[in-house]
Amino acid sequence: MIHIPDDDDKVRKLGVKFKKPPSEDDPELKLVMFEKGQCNHLWRIEGPTTRHAQYLLREGEMEVECGLCGTKLDPMFVLKKLAREESQWQRHRQQHLDEMKRLNERSRTKCEHCDRMTRISKR
Repeated sequence: MIHIPDDDDKVRKLGVKFKKPPSEDDPELKLVMFEKGQCNHLWRIEGPTTRHAQYLLREGEMEVECGLCGTKLDPMFVLKKLAREESQWQRHRQQHLDEMKRLNERSRTKCEHCDRMTRISKR
């Protein structure tokens, strides 16, 4: 790194003030924890039960409202949550179909009582 002295005639100072670096006492990102009874717009714990959020959509408007607390939400937040749920449902459905296909192809199984192989009734 080249060091140029401040009193050099060829160096012109710009009127720019630099920000102070963040201190360790004040982090830039803070994690907000939800306590029992608070709404995180996904679910809310109420005593021994958990209530899942419903989203209220108004036709012709560009807003979504949390059905638990009434807060206006970012539509992309809700869309991403619903897309994740849909993907998970599709994976579980495919796993179920694969398992049912595997079971339907079987013709014999082991008896729980006598430990012998026995035919499966296809009624």
